[in-house]
Amino acid sequence: MINSNSNFTLHFKNPQNTGEISSPDAVGSSSNNKCVNIIRFTAKINKNIISHIKFKTSGCSYTAAASSCLAALIKNKDILESTLITEKELEKHLGKFPREKKYVLNAAVNALQNLISSYVSKPNTKNIYKRRAGRIAVAMSGGVDSSMSAKNLKDKGWEIIGITMKFLPDDFKWKDTAKTCCLPKDIESARKVCLKLGIPHIIIDLLKLFEEKIIDPFCLEYRQGRTPNPCVDCNKYIKFGTLLEKAKILGAGFMATGHYCRIEKSSDTGLFEIKKAVDRDKDQSYVLWRLTQKQLSLIKTPLGKSSKENIRKHSDKIFPFLKKKSESQDVCFIPGGDYHSFLRSRLRNIRKGNIIDIMGNKIGTHKGYPFYTIGQRKGLGISHSKPLYVKEIIPEKNIIVAGEEKDINQKSLKIKDINFIAGSPPGKKFKAMVKIRYNFNEKPAEIKLNSNKTADITFGRPQKAVTPGQSAVFYINDTLIGGGVIIKS
Repeated sequence: MINSNSNFTLHFKNPQNTGEISSPDAVGSSSNNKCVNIIRFTAKINKNIISHIKFKTSGCSYTAAASSCLAALIKNKDILESTLITEKELEKHLGKFPREKKYVLNAAVNALQNLISSYVSKPNTKNIYKRRAGRIAVAMSGGVDSSMSAKNLKDKGWEIIGITMKFLPDDFKWKDTAKTCCLPKDIESARKVCLKLGIPHIIIDLLKLFEEKIIDPFCLEYRQGRTPNPCVDCNKYIKFGTLLEKAKILGAGFMATGHYCRIEKSSDTGLFEIKKAVDRDKDQSYVLWRLTQKQLSLIKTPLGKSSKENIRKHSDKIFPFLKKKSESQDVCFIPGGDYHSFLRSRLRNIRKGNIIDIMGNKIGTHKGYPFYTIGQRKGLGISHSKPLYVKEIIPEKNIIVAGEEKDINQKSLKIKDINFIAGSPPGKKFKAMVKIRYNFNEKPAEIKLNSNKTADITFGRPQKAVTPGQSAVFYINDTLIGGGVIIKS
């Protein structure tokens, strides 16, 4: 049955802005799971104004009407304002859609979101808005922490823009129960939060860059027998690199995240410092050691003085639809945490090999050395009088060395790729508390800088499972001083 609303009839019988713009500034297609690419928008955009727009569709009358109406609504409109258009607003203009046609409204809005995303995400897009000191972009993952960051900042009077990274394809194979970040359902959750807060929401497409800067190096590290921490590099190059630059072109003076840590400017030195979160159990300062003073001057972390328990409690009241949302996992691009399947799909010629003891005797067979990490106990499949752990990985020989707990303890380690938050070290030799994995407690140590841009770290007591590829991070009191990447001694 055809909708009897006069606007619907107008847009159905005489649709406006049909066709396709040659050499468009932006292109957006729908990605609804019921109909793929049923709507395609092309547009000319002059900085922040959609000056000209056309659409093509092969769908039904409802699809044509929704596309025509949406094109008319956003023509000559500001791109940030356009992101606030909802399915309900389309129905206000066109009349109620039957239940079985509701997906068309979602498809039209998706196409608009993708249009704006394609424009903002392009590498050559220049400043779209002039910078405003009171405007802040909040990196929205669709989870509780970033949502509450946006809410807190809005309550304090900031002008908020929600921005969400897209770095995995729509057809990425996740289980429905997996803990995720930045997949379509997470992006939709972030948009829902932004609409509730009445703030614009823009998706930044970083698929190619994320593959190049994070996923490829991650796989290479495992190929070379190391255990990387991709979150550290993602924070430096992606989240506080490209995403921060995109926040700037949207006119934001700052970018905020849901990280639990404190970024403060020292009254003594005038330098920015990263301090641990008040909620020590949730502290995330460890993964920020590669940031620079320039980056820190533009970053806000509003949850640094809050407890996770209180944040969750307030979120349940404000965003009840997030109650069942799981925390995203540490490595967001590993489906279901299945490292073996992911690495097997990316690395060729993974072969079984020998497991030897510290004396060089063969004691077992491994499934492929990239599937193991230093200190690992489970999965060795070796019967021994005492528990055995992975002590060393020798990729060039396809060998894993296993030993008892006493064999995987060491007092010293070496690091490279060193960064100091202040821009320079406290001295060529200094003492600090050092943390060698995200979920480890830091221990007292002495750091000695070498002329070849490496450093030697010596602990007071031996540490368990020092792992090449992981980060060794320095703290003095609750202040993050810097860090480096652990290398094989």
